[in-house]
Amino acid sequence: MTINKLALFEAAKSLWPATIDLAKDSDGPHNIYWALERIIPVDDDWQQIAMWSFHQALDGMEKRAAATGVSIIAPHSVQFADFDKCMRSNLAGDECWAMERAFWENDTE
Repeated sequence: MTINKLALFEAAKSLWPATIDLAKDSDGPHNIYWALERIIPVDDDWQQIAMWSFHQALDGMEKRAAATGVSIIAPHSVQFADFDKCMRSNLAGDECWAMERAFWENDTE
């Protein structure tokens, strides 16, 4: 089995709005995540962990924006490297992800 990391990243990213105005709704990213979580099939482990990882990468962007006084963030600006870091951390978090972790770490796409 192989996993197309970039395609998984792009699929997760495509579900998010172009911008989120944190001044209007500071919980916006979290509310969007939970809404997306409800539409992802519960048996699609890859989409589930990808969405969580994307949300975590976006959280980093949100914190940087808050630190610099920026109120609008652009989820589509999340970088693959940030997503990949979150994916690796999440896949390493529990042995139930051992098979997926092996695919992620050994895949070169």
